[in-house]
Amino acid sequence: VHGGLMVDSKQVDKVVQLYETMQTRHTSMVVGPTGGGKSVVINTLKAAQGELRLPTKLHIINPKAQPTTMLYGVLDPLTRNWTDGIFSNIFRTINKPSDKEDGNRERKYVVFDGDVDARWVEDLNSVMDDNKLLTLPNGERIRLLSPIVSLLFEVGDLQYASPATVSRVGMVYLDPTNLGWRPFTYPCTLR
Repeated sequence: VHGGLMVDSKQVDKVVQLYETMQTRHTSMVVGPTGGGKSVVINTLKAAQGELRLPTKLHIINPKAQPTTMLYGVLDPLTRNWTDGIFSNIFRTINKPSDKEDGNRERKYVVFDGDVDARWVEDLNSVMDDNKLLTLPNGERIRLLSPIVSLLFEVGDLQYASPATVSRVGMVYLDPTNLGWRPFTYPCTLR
């Protein structure tokens, strides 16, 4: 037992797979239906890196909870004033070089927790490919500071993801049948 969770060897393997995938790709997807342990795997990786003195911050966004303009930002056509969106603000902030002595050790992950679809994810293709550049509607470009910053997608399936998106990311699939029923009843046995 660690942190109130039952240790499951298959889930530990998935944490290691995610870590290894993120070592080779700056964008990764954790895919599987609800109840498969996607959030637990991501949070366990964060905790494990913390214990290894690699502090990790997660910036979690539900990309479908707001219009695309609130995600990326909007340029006022009359005044030409730019207003950052939720993601562009986070992305700009976490990709600034750190002044702290150990700032290059801290890992920063933007976690898109929600379905992938072409309406919002296609604007990330230039970040996900080898260019690692986010191009905003106002023409500004922000470079992703790899390996310090990574993008993670926590999705149920890839039904609406385009081949262009899927080909740019590393994948870890979690199948809830691997878990069985024990992890869901385990908290009750602790009482």
